[in-house]
Amino acid sequence: MNINLTMIGQLIMFAMFTWFCMKFIWPPIVAAMDERKKRIESGLIAAERGLSEHKEAQQKAQEMLNQS
Repeated sequence: MNINLTMIGQLIMFAMFTWFCMKFIWPPIVAAMDERKKRIESGLIAAERGLSEHKEAQQKAQEMLNQS
């Protein structure tokens, strides 16, 4: 009988622990991951924009060199 009560107690404690984690631990982790995802996306967009600006600057510099 003790084994059954122990297993029921462990099941209840596991359910409480799972509820606690889902209520208080998981939301901040998900929010931090979403914020990081947004920062990475904006960084990639800025990098692409920088590459295109760099190519334009190289083309302008080459044109200036060709004109002189």
